[in-house]
Amino acid sequence: MPLKSRLSEIVPPNPADLIESLRDFGYTLPSALADLIDNSLAASAKRITIIVEPDTPVPHIAVIDDGAGMSESRLVEAMRMGTLGPSLERSVADLGRFGLGLKTASLSQGRCVTVVTKHKGKCSIRRWDLDHVRKSGDWQLLGEPTAAAEIYRRRLTGMAQGTAVVIEDLDRSTFLDSSQVSRATHLAKALDEIRGHLGMVFHRFIEEDGLEIRLGEGIVPSWDPFLVSRSTRLSTERLRLINERGEIVVLPFVLPHHSRMSDEEHERAAGPLGWNAHQGFYIYRCRRLIVPGTWLNLRLKKEEHYKLARIRVDLPNTMDNRWQLNVMKSHVAAPSALLDDFKRIASDVRRQASEVYRLRGERQIPAKAKSEHFVWRREVTRTGVRFRIDRTHPVLRALLHSGCEHDAVLASVIALVESTIPVAAMLQEPQKAIDGAVHNGPPMELDLLIDMLLCIEHHLIRTGKNREEARKLVLSCEPFVQCKTQVLDRLRERTTALQESDE
Repeated sequence: MPLKSRLSEIVPPNPADLIESLRDFGYTLPSALADLIDNSLAASAKRITIIVEPDTPVPHIAVIDDGAGMSESRLVEAMRMGTLGPSLERSVADLGRFGLGLKTASLSQGRCVTVVTKHKGKCSIRRWDLDHVRKSGDWQLLGEPTAAAEIYRRRLTGMAQGTAVVIEDLDRSTFLDSSQVSRATHLAKALDEIRGHLGMVFHRFIEEDGLEIRLGEGIVPSWDPFLVSRSTRLSTERLRLINERGEIVVLPFVLPHHSRMSDEEHERAAGPLGWNAHQGFYIYRCRRLIVPGTWLNLRLKKEEHYKLARIRVDLPNTMDNRWQLNVMKSHVAAPSALLDDFKRIASDVRRQASEVYRLRGERQIPAKAKSEHFVWRREVTRTGVRFRIDRTHPVLRALLHSGCEHDAVLASVIALVESTIPVAAMLQEPQKAIDGAVHNGPPMELDLLIDMLLCIEHHLIRTGKNREEARKLVLSCEPFVQCKTQVLDRLRERTTALQESDE
């Protein structure tokens, strides 16, 4: 029989050393601020202001919101290390996880954090000061504001409710380490990183709920990673895990080829980290972005020709443990039971994204104007995949079977073009170097397209189709389908002009 231990000791952690360890979870300034905004959203805030002040007598960072605020007892509990842990059930919209975010995120950037909150007309204040904790050797939570926190206490008196988190003794802010001459440059870079990160992480709250996040005097713009109005949206899938409540909603997108975007649109769609970094699955938890592009634990590489593949995954907060969500809410791993599903989805979206990348977006034609005939077609051979010009395309068929003595020569020229496309050289070109032209309008001059349209119509009529059938067929083909309205408008103008000249 095992021996029963007679020894039982309570060994509390050293407060200062434990807090020092909690500071090193790996937060950056943008990710720390995102964690603080999670708390603001949990309090139903609609307007959040972030102030980064490096030059006052006391440099500090503050996050102020107009949320519900906290009672004094609720504030004390919120300042506890590990309140409302991961095993407790949360509301469906609760962005918390371990009950550490407010403290660890704040203290990752400075050694002193004060929370000032106003709830039902009453202001309450509590402060963690790491130097005081080390000196006292105890978990002493202070109740007086610092000089910097007092500024925000006065600010809250003019608000119906709200909370301010004030971080001081900034010992992790790189812009403070630079000389006075270069500080402005480093601060501007830090603010750009904050703006980009927060606009990405909370873009759905900004777009769907009207959330306003201010960085200083400027409003943080949202960044839609899926370019919803321009991209091809694939079928939604709903996945479930055995013995888990809720479902996982997967919505894939294939973004348009860069030739279909302006340079400004293309640069913005690249995102804060660039095109290649942002491909893959976008993991959201309660609509808050956790990971902005990953192929999860599927052993798939991020490669240039898959950069147009972006897949939205919505997770409920009831599956945190199964997805291995970390303290900073910045990492997940797909449960083993779902790996086959995610591998299947990833493979399909990567294939379609690769086709768009290589074929200049032939699959990006809007559904209401879908082409029946493309100029290029994909063929699978025993040795791989090749792309050939489709000789059944009405334009090419009309040219190849016009009865002209040059028909055979034209067929040979088409074969020559197919066999000499420098695919290897094209793939080695830098990003955007291949056909960087922006086609916001017709791919050719309208008059040339109309001449081609009339020529092909004439050929089809000679083969037995009536004029209406012939025109409908031609207008359903690439490139006419992409600019059908402009072609028909110009054709009517030309016809009207001819009629007037005859009169």
